[in-house]
This record gives sequence, C-alpha cells and structure tokens, in this order.
Amino acid sequence: MRRMILVPLLVVLAVLAIGGGVGYYFYNNYMFYHTDDAQVSGNIVSITAPQSGSLTTLNAKLGATVNAGDAIATLTVNTNGTNTTQNITSPITGTIVAVPTVQGQSVVPGLALAQVTNLSNITITAYVDESAIDNVKLGQDVDVVVDAFSDTTLKGHVNQIVSATAGSFSLLPTQDNASGNFTKVSQRIPVIVTIDGTSGKNIVPGMNATVTIHVH
Repeated sequence: MRRMILVPLLVVLAVLAIGGGVGYYFYNNYMFYHTDDAQVSGNIVSITAPQSGSLTTLNAKLGATVNAGDAIATLTVNTNGTNTTQNITSPITGTIVAVPTVQGQSVVPGLALAQVTNLSNITITAYVDESAIDNVKLGQDVDVVVDAFSDTTLKGHVNQIVSATAGSFSLLPTQDNASGNFTKVSQRIPVIVTIDGTSGKNIVPGMNATVTIHVH
C-alpha cells in the first residue's frame, strides 16, 4: 500500500520539478538578456612625438596618474645645428596604461611615447543578438560581472545602442554574395553600457565581462 502511494507521489514531484525548471527558464529569458560576449572599453589616447629627436627624459610610468598638461617627456631636437628641448605633455587626465619607449632612444614623428586613458570613464561593450535587440532599450538596468573580479557585480545601464552590426566594422567581409552561395548568419549589435562605479576594482580596457540586461 505504501509503495502504491509513494510511486505516484514521486511522479507528481518529478513533474512539478520539471515544470518549475521550465517555468524558471522561460521567466528568466523573458525578464533578462544574458551574454558573456562583452568587454571593458575605454578611450585610449596615444601621446606621440611631434618630430624627430632623442628622448632626453621620460617621466611616464605604467599605472601612474597624470593630469592634462603634465609633462611626460622631453625631446631634444637638432634645429639648424642647435639643440632645442621640447616638453611633451599629456592631452588628458588619466592613467598611463602603456609605455612602449625608453629614455634616451631616438624617435620619429608620430611614434607613440605613451598611452593614457581615463579609467573613470570606462564603459562595457556588449554584443546582443539581432533577434533580441528589439527588447533592449536605453536606460535599462544592467548587471555587469568582469571576469577578473567574478565575485563582484557592478550596476549600470544601457547608454547607447550602436546603429550598425559588429560585422560592419570588420576589415574582412563576413560573406561572399558574389559566389551565389548565401549563408544567413546571425548578426550582433554592439550595446554600450555605462557602469555606476568600479567598487574599487582596477578595471581596465580590454577585460572580458558578462552582462545581464533587465529587458522587462
């Protein structure tokens, strides 16, 4: 008798568990859009040599903070047989993220001496499938987890929906229509997410991230 009662009860519990799982799946997909195809973005500015010369000094240190107008290097230039010194300054306030040169080396016009970015203005670029982009709206709340700091969830919101697919920016074509063999490929739309703060984490451009957009 007990067995006859137990078997139907287990069947009912199994059906309820499956139904609950299916219900949660559809609810989660209705309320949120998840993607791990996302990266930290930032405007990286190259500080370049204005002309040929020798780097007499190089004050740029990796990770150092500089203000707009701070001298990061001095360039000694030979003009009509006379050596003149020119200060090279940072055009923005930010953090030095790359120093590809060394003091004393010869440089040519346009050579990057250092690169600086404002880490307080970083954003997240998430790539959303074109089939889901209609549900993404400006101002929607976003949860962001940067892979390097997986124990921290950052808050943000949708700031911009780029009016072109990610493939439009590729140097190589994604398909060859001239061949007559067309294969439809799902496209992705870049969505720019502004984060409300970094929670003290050293988040830099290029880091991978996962985003959850609250679409409903």
